[in-house]
Amino acid sequence: MNELAGDAHISFEGDLGGLRLLTIPGASQEPTMALKRNTLRPKQDFVIVLLEPSTVEKIIPAIGGSVPKAILHIQIEKNGVLQFGAYDNFYPECIFFGSASTSR
Repeated sequence: MNELAGDAHISFEGDLGGLRLLTIPGASQEPTMALKRNTLRPKQDFVIVLLEPSTVEKIIPAIGGSVPKAILHIQIEKNGVLQFGAYDNFYPECIFFGSASTSR
């Protein structure tokens, strides 16, 4: 998150009811062109949060300090382009790194 923060957004999809992501200012439940839902059925909770250096420190506590199993998919877009995707509970073959990431 820190590497891609700035002019970016992060989305979380899964059973997010017990998490505090919607308490972060500017959080949205509406998909965008770059950040889309990945599970159609059953419909999962979906939240997008602005990803700036100042919001990273709010996101970590909002999800409980680590990525819980309740989160199925995480995506990060920077400048409107998908730069990171971790799908199916971070299954190794379902992780994508875009050109803006050096953490491959």
